[in-house]
Amino acid sequence: MALVVLIVVFVLLFVLRYLKFGAIGAVEGMPETVGRKTLVVYGPPLGGRTSRNDLEKLVREAYPDADILVPTYRHSWMSNIDAFELTSQIEAAIRDADDKNKIDGSYQYEKIVLFGYSTGGLLLRKAYIWGHGLDDDRSVPRGRHPWVDRLDRFVSLSAPNRGWPSDKPKHLDIFRYAIAYVLQRFARLTGTGRFIESLMQGSPFVSNMRVQWIDLFRDGNGASAGRKPLIIHLVGDKDELVDRDDSIDLEAGTGANVMIKTLERLTHAEISENLYRDDGAAPMSPTGEAIRMALITPPAAFPAYWADRVGALQADDNVTQLIFIMHGIRDEGSWPAEVKRSIESQIGDAAAHVKIIPPLYRRFAMLPFLLYWDRQHNVRWFMDQYTQAKAMYPKLEHVDFIGHSNGTYILASALERYPVLKVRNVFFAGSVVPVHYDRARRITDKQVTGRVWNVCADFDWVVAIFPQFFQQISDWLGIKKSRPGLLDIGSAGFRGFRQDVETAGILTNLKYIAGEHGAAFEPAMVEPIAAYVSRDPEIDFIACWRPQDRPKPVWLEFFSNLSWAIWTVGVGLIVGIGILISGVGWLWLVGYLIVLFGLLTTL
Repeated sequence: MALVVLIVVFVLLFVLRYLKFGAIGAVEGMPETVGRKTLVVYGPPLGGRTSRNDLEKLVREAYPDADILVPTYRHSWMSNIDAFELTSQIEAAIRDADDKNKIDGSYQYEKIVLFGYSTGGLLLRKAYIWGHGLDDDRSVPRGRHPWVDRLDRFVSLSAPNRGWPSDKPKHLDIFRYAIAYVLQRFARLTGTGRFIESLMQGSPFVSNMRVQWIDLFRDGNGASAGRKPLIIHLVGDKDELVDRDDSIDLEAGTGANVMIKTLERLTHAEISENLYRDDGAAPMSPTGEAIRMALITPPAAFPAYWADRVGALQADDNVTQLIFIMHGIRDEGSWPAEVKRSIESQIGDAAAHVKIIPPLYRRFAMLPFLLYWDRQHNVRWFMDQYTQAKAMYPKLEHVDFIGHSNGTYILASALERYPVLKVRNVFFAGSVVPVHYDRARRITDKQVTGRVWNVCADFDWVVAIFPQFFQQISDWLGIKKSRPGLLDIGSAGFRGFRQDVETAGILTNLKYIAGEHGAAFEPAMVEPIAAYVSRDPEIDFIACWRPQDRPKPVWLEFFSNLSWAIWTVGVGLIVGIGILISGVGWLWLVGYLIVLFGLLTTL
């Protein structure tokens, strides 16, 4: 029996993650007759086109003389299909259709319509952005294509345009939320459900898309330079999966020609059901008529009462600089507030142009910090803050960052996973980022445009011992450049970042100042840190703190090199105590270790 349990546990933790549940399929409906003037792209929901036959029927009736493309993907909550790969296929199919429908080198499509329900809306929105050439996060960038200039409208039907929510939606009952919570944890543990995970709020797919959308309609190029397509959001007021605000995504709608229509007393599924009447009174139900109207009605022909009145986002044109201040996992010190006060006192009358965002993410313990998914929770929160700031401050020019401990990880990981993130001057202290973090790539890609200071304390045993273990594993495996995952933490806050030609003159490792993990934020240090991000980016912290007078911390470096042994002894003690208490046999002990490893590497 024990062996059977062990095999089941092994399959759950290490086999399911390699099975590719779901299917990308193809994009059906490539034009067979050259010369048609309209192209419609319909994006089905998670279950694929067969799960909502009436929606596709409605589209074909609304545009009987149009070419219609329909992606044939098929997914479930366990699907591991790559959302980026799927979106790339959809956008490429639109390009191909547009290119095939040419006569004497001239594009024939005069009007292109995108219509997506639920997940399909999210994928089509991303495809439209990539069509504009804003494809830094595409595996193979393909640049801009002329099809986007002829987009007439994008109709979003209950689409999670901010991504699928991580927290409980307003109309979802607690029982179904509990089931969803358990399924989400099961998927994370088994390595399944990566498709839905990639579409969650704050994920790279979604956050990059939201920032790209803001840039698209604001920068004086792309959609903002030519004809702005009509954006219509159809939202059910009882939608239990997508909250209204998450569907209309007001922040990322800045600058677009947006219309919002609430369909009353409809849930997420009901908004796509019963589109046709069977009582003979009329061919379509009110819901079907609303969707048809959104698809075909010219902007000037909509009745004044049809769309909801929605207040515009309250933007602030005065703010040109944003400063993030991020603490560590269990940092309850007052230094963030002291740095904020010092910045405000130094900038004086210029305070109206500077917005300071203090650390607001949740406090958590050491074990969650060691788990990759829990570390990423705060990274996603940070990117939501960044996206909101991009929308609220249209004149924003510079983003500066002050981070301690886990705060340094938040920025480093975000820069690695979100190419849309741009910062200027960075101050790190007690950093838990790997020493081989690819700073040169961030500088070359112009994600970091100013200076980077990395301050190390001579008695920072927290960094020297705990994340150093992950650093040692990376070194043993020969990993030269950090990448997202279990091993993306390290000991740069004690040993300093490795430097090369690209980082010379930009990245400075300050080794060492006197003190422990929080030494860089002692009261005497606050004023120069505040000056660095507010008025004097050329400040020399080495001159301020005279670290050349500090001897090399030989003893702490010695114990740091033995981090693997310290960890081994610690885990051994925990396992030993567990054996003494429970008296389990060796087979159960192996199973216990497998579960422990699975939790550490997948949660």
